[in-house]
Amino acid sequence: MEEVKDFIYLDMSKVSSLYSQVSGGILQTYEVSSNSSENSKNLRNYNFKIFKHEAGGTETESQGLKEVRVSHHEVYTELERELFKHGYIAEIGTDVTKEHVESGTATDIFESALCVKAEGHIVLEDYERITRIADNYEDVTGFINNSIKSSLKEAPELEGFFDNIKVMKEDISKIKNGSQKNKKINELKELENSLDTLICTKLVGKVDEWIIEGLKTWVNVFLPNIFNVRLYPFSDFMNFHVMSNVKREFFLDDDTESVHFLFGSKPTIKVTMLGVITSIPKRDDEGFDPMEEFDSEDLEQEGNEHLSVESAFRGMFRGFDGLEAMIRTCRYPRIMLQPIAIYRAIKPNKLLKRT
Repeated sequence: MEEVKDFIYLDMSKVSSLYSQVSGGILQTYEVSSNSSENSKNLRNYNFKIFKHEAGGTETESQGLKEVRVSHHEVYTELERELFKHGYIAEIGTDVTKEHVESGTATDIFESALCVKAEGHIVLEDYERITRIADNYEDVTGFINNSIKSSLKEAPELEGFFDNIKVMKEDISKIKNGSQKNKKINELKELENSLDTLICTKLVGKVDEWIIEGLKTWVNVFLPNIFNVRLYPFSDFMNFHVMSNVKREFFLDDDTESVHFLFGSKPTIKVTMLGVITSIPKRDDEGFDPMEEFDSEDLEQEGNEHLSVESAFRGMFRGFDGLEAMIRTCRYPRIMLQPIAIYRAIKPNKLLKRT
């Protein structure tokens, strides 16, 4: 056994599509058969003058066990093997090194590959989860801050503060002289202000409401249902990473909240991602310009009003390209993938083997 793959995410529709193309067919299921047989002899002895003969025969009863299994993991493993065999995958760390990325030659390798395979640390960016937290931010932080205040009242390092305040209040209630009383009240206020300042440094900061509302609007308009996974192949070159947008239904755990709880938003374990390349930003940022066809004098000529209307409407989409770029954040030297699989690959450890 080379390794065991603990799948976190697997897009079987994409696996089936690619496997059918590279192999010429798609294996939906496979059969495992086992047979057991038992021999029983039915023999009778006859005495003849010339020889002793055993008449009868041997019956064999055979029992077969057939098991049909869905072969998702097997098909994926076979797909990965076939993609490597036919030269469709660029593996980061092997085919694409840090030096390739730094020099810019990695772009040429990515453009000649269908898929990318990479291993590294990942971060999970679930925007639906962010909006839910934003909706309840004030209540959550209020609860946390009240808990902090409650615990600080019992903290040994602040016990002296609270004792002094208590004593000062008792003393003030006994003072009859007005000027002396006002002086003590001012001293009490200074002490209470100092205590409040100290406590505030321990609390979760308040966020203005317009920021919370703006965040929710931004996500609802530009990032509805988006769940990003960013993978960092090189720990000493964080400017380069692999981006992807996962679909919730392809997680092997149906509850993505469970995924967050099990792995965390910044998992401590390394995982492997395989995906189809969807975007390769260029260093010079000079790419395809669909509005170039309108950069001609024909637009101004009489009778070509329809071109002006078309240009105006299509220009609206291009006007939002800047906002889209701010949202996708896929810029050189990063690349974007449509993920097929995310898994943790574990090879056998001889030290853990039992005999």
